[in-house]
Amino acid sequence: MVFEWQDEGKLHRVPKLEPGPPNVYFGDVFSTPSKDTPNPLTGSFFLLEKIDNPGPAPFYDYDETGVVLKGELHIEDEKGNKAILSPGDTFFIHRGSTIVFSTPRYAVAYKVGARHRMH
Repeated sequence: MVFEWQDEGKLHRVPKLEPGPPNVYFGDVFSTPSKDTPNPLTGSFFLLEKIDNPGPAPFYDYDETGVVLKGELHIEDEKGNKAILSPGDTFFIHRGSTIVFSTPRYAVAYKVGARHRMH
């Protein structure tokens, strides 16, 4: 297979992350096909809704980058570094980071991580 693609409709059907916090929707879209392939890469849609008390911050054991597509995404790392991202803004999360994601209303991002498909 030379390439794969998805239409925008996939963006509007991001599944609930299970198990996961009640405000997080996450779905892998593209992925390195074989679990045996070294240096995997997986692209995912991420939808975050506003919540008053976000759950524990996830620890990243892989590098991840992304671009905000809709809404406003707030990111804070374990050292207190903060960013407020709008559509078109990009981010990079370094392996070994603990990241808190939040939003005043909602945020949608496309993220690519150096990992295999989750499901």
